[in-house]
Amino acid sequence: WRDVGMMRPKGVITKQVFKGIEPKSMVQIAFHGPFEWTRQNRYDFQSMIEVLRIKLREVLREDKGGVYGVQVVGAPSLYPRKEYSINIGFGCAPERVDELVNAVMQQIDTLKLKKPDESYIEKVKEIQRREREVNLKENRFWVNSFRTYYANNENPEDIFEHSKMIDSLQGAAMQQAAKKYFDMKDMAKAVLYPEKKPN
Repeated sequence: WRDVGMMRPKGVITKQVFKGIEPKSMVQIAFHGPFEWTRQNRYDFQSMIEVLRIKLREVLREDKGGVYGVQVVGAPSLYPRKEYSINIGFGCAPERVDELVNAVMQQIDTLKLKKPDESYIEKVKEIQRREREVNLKENRFWVNSFRTYYANNENPEDIFEHSKMIDSLQGAAMQQAAKKYFDMKDMAKAVLYPEKKPN
């Protein structure tokens, strides 16, 4: 890789695109910012993403019946700069865009204001334990892990510390991560609507 100087735009950005004829909208909400690259920060970040994924699935799909599914993807990066990105995406009826975007923001605000209930912490731990159990049996997990640890000049023996991190996960860490990484002053929202037909 090489740094070509491409920077994410700063501030709050809102875009609307009118294309296509299907009566459906697609929503993308993105956050980004600097990231302090430590193993604990990466773990807390991913745990926070997981609990938000669970909450948004419950609220948007199960409670409101507004979406078939919702994507919550977050990733910190070391190169070319220490930074993170979070992307939340879903499809819905055009007339429900504002309602469901508000519901997303409400869940983010709740996560920033108070730590998640113990039931959510246990759900996240269970998901992580299952993933780890499967990963440890996969050659590609070991290859990717060794490659990442050596490329980042980290100790590969830390792989074996992951279970301890899961056991010690606390809701307060997820709350602090939400406060740190959901910066409403650096947010982009893009919505695709069906193309407007001329009167």
